[in-house]
Amino acid sequence: MVVQVVVVNRLPLPGQAAPDLVLLGVVGYALARGATAGAVMGFGAGLMTDVLPPAAHMLGQCAAVLCLLGFAAGRMAESRPDSAPLSALACAVAGPVVAVTAGVLLGDARIDGSALTTTLPWAVGYNLLAAPPTVWLAARVARGPRERVLRPVGRLARGRT
Repeated sequence: MVVQVVVVNRLPLPGQAAPDLVLLGVVGYALARGATAGAVMGFGAGLMTDVLPPAAHMLGQCAAVLCLLGFAAGRMAESRPDSAPLSALACAVAGPVVAVTAGVLLGDARIDGSALTTTLPWAVGYNLLAAPPTVWLAARVARGPRERVLRPVGRLARGRT
């Protein structure tokens, strides 16, 4: 969250957009933990995003969007566990689209025709570029450390000295 606000949002990227690392982190968590955990994490992360400055939208808008996308990613992972990469990319594309749709439905004056044709494609592209490493890292952290099974090899395994 802090990296998103302090670093990524201030990068001078073309298209006046930036990748949404919070969304991608929620998707990675949901892919690792399931639909319910993804929805709860999405709501919590979205609520924090709504409160952190610069918040120029209605309170709860990001919470609703991230809750929905966290649930969708978790449900996709539960129904088809082998489709996690495709689910991550689908949520990376759907995130900005759902956010813009929620903004239009809630009457956000900042969203107009030029935002749909110029900023939205850049935001989707940046999310697609940032999705593989960010979702992998979030899922890896959410799963926790793996237990390693040590198998003896060589002469010591056969009982010889």
